[in-house]
Amino acid sequence: MIYVIVGASAGVGRALAACFASAGHDLILVSSDERDLRAMTADLMIRYGVRASSVAADVSDGGDSYLDRIASAANELGGMDGLLFPLGAVAATDDCSFDPDRVTWLTRVNYESIVRAVTRFLPDLMTRPRATLVAFGSIAALRGRRHNVAYSAAKRALQSFFESLRHACVGSSVTVQFYVLGYMDTALAKGLRTPIPKGDPAVLSARVLQNLGRDVGVVYYPCFWRPAAAALRHTPWWIFKRISF
Repeated sequence: MIYVIVGASAGVGRALAACFASAGHDLILVSSDERDLRAMTADLMIRYGVRASSVAADVSDGGDSYLDRIASAANELGGMDGLLFPLGAVAATDDCSFDPDRVTWLTRVNYESIVRAVTRFLPDLMTRPRATLVAFGSIAALRGRRHNVAYSAAKRALQSFFESLRHACVGSSVTVQFYVLGYMDTALAKGLRTPIPKGDPAVLSARVLQNLGRDVGVVYYPCFWRPAAAALRHTPWWIFKRISF
């Protein structure tokens, strides 16, 4: 099987690439850091004996030329059987000051770039005997708050988009999955003190691999976030507004 991982050199993306390669899957890895991406691709090919290609691209520029390069790489390997988007970006200034450039950048990375890629490649995935679309959201998008405003809005939109995709793909060969992530033990959360344990990207990746082809819908990771999310979602406003997080 051949999988495209967009955001492959970040914490979760890197773990997914190693996990899928160890299971013998061929890969097309997409990331903005070309030097790191090439080294990572070569390492996976040598270590696991899989075929792998790299596509260096900045998905925030709003262009689609990198999608053409993904398509070319997929054609060389024999097509693609899935797209995974362990993609995300945050900003310290993402508050209610609403810097237009910052909002645009965050929306492009966390939502628009994924929608454009899915729109481009879903018809191809529909022709495969079995295919998977996987995106990753955030527990931060459960309810709007004064921090991570544009990020949370984009992730919430992404979850709605994937819910619609799941409905649209009923009866087809394409399985659509969405993972809602809590705090993860990645560089993004380095030095961040959290009141609850951080999730392990390697454990998450193994679960994603295990769930391929299964109609699992929305998965919370770590799993204790599912009941916590329900409680947070139904917290009355007069209590929620006093929470500072």
